[in-house]
Amino acid sequence: MSSWRKAGLTYNAYLNIAAKTVRAALKPEARTPAVLSRDKVDSRYTKYEKGEPLGEPKPLSE
Repeated sequence: MSSWRKAGLTYNAYLNIAAKTVRAALKPEARTPAVLSRDKVDSRYTKYEKGEPLGEPKPLSE
């Protein structure tokens, strides 16, 4: 069994932690705003009824 599974993490959570660790270990000249902003996620959802969308995608934070 994988170590991330034994720790009770999903694979996505494991990858997120690994990516943050790598970004934190970067040399200062490699820590550009573009690299550091990659951990931000913009998720949206759309409600469907009978196979048709009921509107435009909305952010999950609403």
